[in-house]
Amino acid sequence: MWTMKHIMDIKKGDVYFSGSDIGWVVGHSFIVYGPLLTGATTVLFEGKPTIPDPGVYWRIIEKHRVSGMYSSPTALRSLRKEDPNGLWIKKSDISSLHSLSMAGERCDVPTY
Repeated sequence: MWTMKHIMDIKKGDVYFSGSDIGWVVGHSFIVYGPLLTGATTVLFEGKPTIPDPGVYWRIIEKHRVSGMYSSPTALRSLRKEDPNGLWIKKSDISSLHSLSMAGERCDVPTY
């Protein structure tokens, strides 16, 4: 899929993590079919990004050596609200992450 490769920088063999809802209008394209057609592995997380704690996304990235992440500005704002100093993200090795894509709404500057 063109978007996965050229916009999200996801290619065959990459691990792609989605923290957004598969039911979104773009969910099927960017969570299911896009990674599948590209040859990437998809890791899904369905739920509130702060449960069990604000570090759940970062642990998933570390555990699965995620190279690209797809989420929403709302999810990232909730993480920032629960962890304003970024203490949870500092506990995980997210060095494999090279791409972060967001959709669903405008991303405000502080979240960006």
